[in-house]
Amino acid sequence: MDAPEVVLIQDANWRIGRGDFWVVSGRPLSGKSALLMTAGGLNRPVRGTLRILGQDVAAAHEKDRVNWRQRIGYVFEQRGRLFSLLNVAQNIALPMQYHPGMDEAGIAARVDELLMLTGLQDYSDQMPSHLSLSIQQRVGLARALALSFEVLFLDNPLSTLSLRECRWWLDFLRQLQESHRAQGKPLTLVASADDFRGWTDVANHFAVVEGGRFHVVGGRDELSSSAEPVVQEFLTKGF
Repeated sequence: MDAPEVVLIQDANWRIGRGDFWVVSGRPLSGKSALLMTAGGLNRPVRGTLRILGQDVAAAHEKDRVNWRQRIGYVFEQRGRLFSLLNVAQNIALPMQYHPGMDEAGIAARVDELLMLTGLQDYSDQMPSHLSLSIQQRVGLARALALSFEVLFLDNPLSTLSLRECRWWLDFLRQLQESHRAQGKPLTLVASADDFRGWTDVANHFAVVEGGRFHVVGGRDELSSSAEPVVQEFLTKGF
């Protein structure tokens, strides 16, 4: 995690609406991961105002933070920050064990459901160190989905994945948002990425981090018509 006193991005003015699907693109070490961690409440901003689910972070109490953690999911980059001493099923179950409304039978049933949903049913008893990077990332996703949530942050989920795995993630996220919308429970998705390739058919809001600045590009039309060199670069490179 970046040191809180280090300013990586300045003058970021960003509003994430309910049901939006944002993709923030930037070069490696540009600060896009730190931006997502701050927007998700994992980091504090050095200055300015941050509101999460309508609540000013500076005035928030611990009960507010507990509420956020139950309403916001986070998928970390690459290995997903899994616990090495827990197997796949135990990693997925962990968030639910801190939820007072779930008993052991309910947790076990939910774990089985998530294993099926993410195609991990054959890996439930395996340890993270025995799994490929792509499977570990899916475990991180399944863990993030364990509790009911309204916002899901995904830190560069397509990084280092094969084309086949990238397509799986993009299709999964599209279907996930559509299923929530059909239930009348809009899901907000926010992802960081090294480029926009693959995301243009699923996301509807785009931004870039460049030179320590955050710039909102707009929707798909604005993205495709942008003459900004960095936007064109992120549209033409990638898989």
